Amino acid sequence: MKRETYKHKSTAGIRIIGGSLKRSKIEVLDGRGLRPTPNRVKETLFNWLMPSISGASILDCFAGTGALGLEALSRGALTCTFVEHDPQAAKHIQTNLERFRLHAQANLVVGDVFQIPRQMLIHADIVFADPPFHCGTSQKFLIWVKDKMHQDSRLVIECGKYEALNLEGFELIKELKAGIDWLRLLRPVS
Repeated sequence: MKRETYKHKSTAGIRIIGGSLKRSKIEVLDGRGLRPTPNRVKETLFNWLMPSISGASILDCFAGTGALGLEALSRGALTCTFVEHDPQAAKHIQTNLERFRLHAQANLVVGDVFQIPRQMLIHADIVFADPPFHCGTSQKFLIWVKDKMHQDSRLVIECGKYEALNLEGFELIKELKAGIDWLRLLRPVS
């Protein structure tokens, strides 16, 4: 995921905090705008998802570093599809997938999230979305995705702490405000 206030050096990285790859370093692209999710926030999020993660199909939208999808695979998710628009960030995700030998469980789509096939959303048990902050993309994504997910799936969406989102079409399960982030766990409702 991306975090606006976090600037990496090219040799910097973040770590997977749980599961079979615990303590493994994820190489991170040296780029402006990348905001890797802090460990404390990831830990809270995966505690929320603990009962649902094993055997789940994951869709990591606006993947950035791929940290959430990699964390999910480390913790027992069956598959993960990463969607990232930036080719350089996608290349780093692919490098990490190969290094951790997860290429058989993962798929990488380089392109616009809003252009992915509906089947990707229908088959996802958990969808991670960390759109760029402060440009309305979080709300646009919520509107776009609400009728494309199956009823038993979960959506984790991250937005700026002061961005107000209309959650129509979703039930709020949990939320966390931490630093510049507002993390919400949602379930689609009909």
